[in-house]
Amino acid sequence: MLSGLFTSTLTQQAITYDVRKALSLQANDTASVDRATTFSTYDGNMLALTPYDTLREQRAIFEGFFTPSTERVTELRANCSSGDCIWPAYGSLAVCGGVANLSTVNNPALHDRLRKTTEKRLQLLLQTSNITAGSAGYGNFYTAIDKVFPVIIGLLDEPTGAFNQSVTDLIVSDSFIAYTEEMVSTSSDADALTEMMSKVKYLELAFWWCTKTYETEVTQGQSVTREVSTLSQVTSELNNTLNVAWDPKFYPCYSTGQCNDTYGGAEFTLERPPNAEDSVDFTINVWTSLTASMLLASTMLDSLLMDRTRGVVASNGGGSAKAFAFSLLGDFLTTELPPPEKRLADIQTVMTNAARSMTNLPESVVQGSVYAPQAFVRIRWEWMGMLTTQLVLTTLFLVLTVAATYMSRVQVIKSSSLATLCALDDETRQDIGGIGDGVDKLEQKAKKVSVRLERSKHGDIEDSAGRPALWLGTPKQERLESRTW
Repeated sequence: MLSGLFTSTLTQQAITYDVRKALSLQANDTASVDRATTFSTYDGNMLALTPYDTLREQRAIFEGFFTPSTERVTELRANCSSGDCIWPAYGSLAVCGGVANLSTVNNPALHDRLRKTTEKRLQLLLQTSNITAGSAGYGNFYTAIDKVFPVIIGLLDEPTGAFNQSVTDLIVSDSFIAYTEEMVSTSSDADALTEMMSKVKYLELAFWWCTKTYETEVTQGQSVTREVSTLSQVTSELNNTLNVAWDPKFYPCYSTGQCNDTYGGAEFTLERPPNAEDSVDFTINVWTSLTASMLLASTMLDSLLMDRTRGVVASNGGGSAKAFAFSLLGDFLTTELPPPEKRLADIQTVMTNAARSMTNLPESVVQGSVYAPQAFVRIRWEWMGMLTTQLVLTTLFLVLTVAATYMSRVQVIKSSSLATLCALDDETRQDIGGIGDGVDKLEQKAKKVSVRLERSKHGDIEDSAGRPALWLGTPKQERLESRTW
């Protein structure tokens, strides 16, 4: 009886109705994610640019630059018809971005070139800013600011050696950024420039081709793509640089329209990324890459002056310097510099976001598996074992009870004592003393009444007429009289 009280609870624990993801067999279910396997607009004769290709690339660059350093540019969303899809690890052509601290590089010749270039750019910025301020009619505003933070971004005309050779071979854009951690004078005379240059620090900003391994999963409509691994390595021989600033052949052929004769269909192949489960090749057309490099070069050429609270006082270029200035000097209306390690980490985040944003211009897809929810009954055998034990023990108890009852020759009589009292005849009731004198007196009389069941010679409880026999009497009687009903 006690174990039976828990039967319902145990039964609920033994069987559960769960939902799992099962492979969908519906013909109209789709699962696809974008990726790039080639970068080429060469059609066998010329570069075949589609309308607004360069505009889309420019937008991708600035979207990455002006994404806050506390956020991350998301990869392209996957297409999943059911809301639950899984893709095997797959490879994709990508753009990688990195930062190197040139101020710590032991290369005096490099530092001399950077100093000369920065000094010319800074002097030009100060002069043009004064001229522009006067001609634009807000000269009083500009001349009232005598201290600024300069930020200069320029192109590097040759490799610095800050990155390893496999990365250097694949660099498509290489720039330096010059800045100061202290405010400097807005004067453009020689002494002021010399003081400015003594406070300037340099970083290298590079973008290069690479291949990446991704894992994509869509769960309840939410898409998540993870970068598993990255590799920057060519498998075929690369006989040409991919950076326009390092290639003396590009601008002459570009200005005369002879680049097809110079580069034509030259291409190279990148090493497949590790852990990718597919076996596609990743190829890049040299001419197309140099054209993209030219667009990046024009974007990275920029300079500006910022006031004490990080407001832009003057600028001259493509506009990218502002994104890096906020990472180096702090957000608008701040007056404290971020810690050095945070500045470097934020600059790296800006480069990574820009590289990832440019990568999100794919030209092919990877097919995945579509899953749909499927309900099933789960049997928890440990709880079923408890129910089985309860059933076995209960059955054993009943069998033993029946056996013991049979061996003791006890007849099972189903009766009600109330029905028995009501069924007595008047004479028997008179012998007992009556039952209509109230409950209290009836209880006292019941204590003095003896009841005995006697078996017949056959062992049955019945009289000579075959009727059940009940013997009733009181202690004062020496012999009980037989009463039947």
